[in-house]
Amino acid sequence: MAASLRLLTFAPMIDSELSRLLLRYYGVAYQEERHLFGLVSVLAVLHGGTPQVPMLYGRGVRLTGPRGIVSRYDPDCPAGRRLVPPGQPAATRVEADWDRFNGRLATETAAFAYFHLLPRPDILIEPLCQALPASEARALRGWAYPALKWLLSLLLRLSAARAADALVRIRSAFDYTDAILADGRPYVGGSDLTLGDFALVSAVAALLQPPRYGAPIPPPEVLPAAMASLLAELRARPTGAYVRRFYENLSASITA
Repeated sequence: MAASLRLLTFAPMIDSELSRLLLRYYGVAYQEERHLFGLVSVLAVLHGGTPQVPMLYGRGVRLTGPRGIVSRYDPDCPAGRRLVPPGQPAATRVEADWDRFNGRLATETAAFAYFHLLPRPDILIEPLCQALPASEARALRGWAYPALKWLLSLLLRLSAARAADALVRIRSAFDYTDAILADGRPYVGGSDLTLGDFALVSAVAALLQPPRYGAPIPPPEVLPAAMASLLAELRARPTGAYVRRFYENLSASITA
């Protein structure tokens, strides 16, 4: 039977990938509906009364963003599978990781990646067209791409200086995660899988392109030189290896 829940997304968004990972973890069947940036927010207003995406809706469900998904499904998990532990100080540590990775690192990833990718419609348009409605794909191949480029550049305040600063911050974040993973812990927070792990993995997946990464992005062999160089650098680091293991073991580790 087809999934009756729908996930409205602008597919490349980091929160869209995070929502995919969380829904897989919670065992929630859904069908993703990918749309152009801007238009997807209009559809979100129609279905849920807010422009924020991603949005999960259907069967009386209206959940906005990955935290909406966590708030709905995490309390139903057995204690050992909850991604946000109910007690302190564990819950505070998870919230700190959420802010560090989803709130800050994800922003730097988006700024760095879009600065280098948006000037290259020759490699970016076709991945972005994946699974779009035919009319939206035609628009993206024509008039809509310049509008998308302008809007994302404005929202992310893209410039060469901004991208350079983002690169410094990305490397600093990897310094932090490399150091805490150095003690052999299985997860970022320690012995238990938490929302912090999902926030980290989704925040940097676009830079690493691990197996089963769900967002549309040009493959490594055609990336701009700066992105290809960073991909190779980060894959060689302990955090890069951790992200790869997370994706490689996705079914076994988060759906058992």
